[in-house]
Amino acid sequence: MYMVIRKAAAILLILIVLAGCDRLSVIDILDTEYILLNQFNEEVNFPGKYEGNVMLVGYVYTHCPDICPMITYNMRDVQQVLEGEENFMLVSISFDPDRDSPQILYQYADNYRLNQENWRLLTGERRVVESLLEKLKIATVKTPTRFADDDTPIYFIDHTDRVTLIDKNGQIRRNYPGSELRSDEVIEDIRSLLNEV
Repeated sequence: MYMVIRKAAAILLILIVLAGCDRLSVIDILDTEYILLNQFNEEVNFPGKYEGNVMLVGYVYTHCPDICPMITYNMRDVQQVLEGEENFMLVSISFDPDRDSPQILYQYADNYRLNQENWRLLTGERRVVESLLEKLKIATVKTPTRFADDDTPIYFIDHTDRVTLIDKNGQIRRNYPGSELRSDEVIEDIRSLLNEV
């Protein structure tokens, strides 16, 4: 009976280990370069510019009233735990390039007190951003536009609530619900990818 229990325990342990590996199996690969601008108004080729880094990528827009702030705060929590970790960075991609210029993204980062040493906020030409979002399977739906008294356009964007984990080779390894990010699980996954050879 004791041997049966030991064998069952060993099999269970193997299944748990294998399940952990499966959750980080490759979903897709970013095999195209997307020319974007970061919050410092520098042109970058994404993801090639950041090759060799494990990236936690979120999708936001600066006029978002609800989900985007939660995504940003959740990502910031992960950053704080992994502060000083080499080869790890965070990326926020705006899907509102008409309003989210590099300067606006810089202000957004400053307002949220983001450590910008290893956090890049990206925007770019609409067609490039839309092509990247399509590859990452991020859906967006813009509400009808109204105009303020000073002719400023007012609209909101419904969007996929997601954060993506990308490995050092530009391979998409996992997606998480951005507004309900479980930081302990994400940190464990990031550390696993950082330790991959």
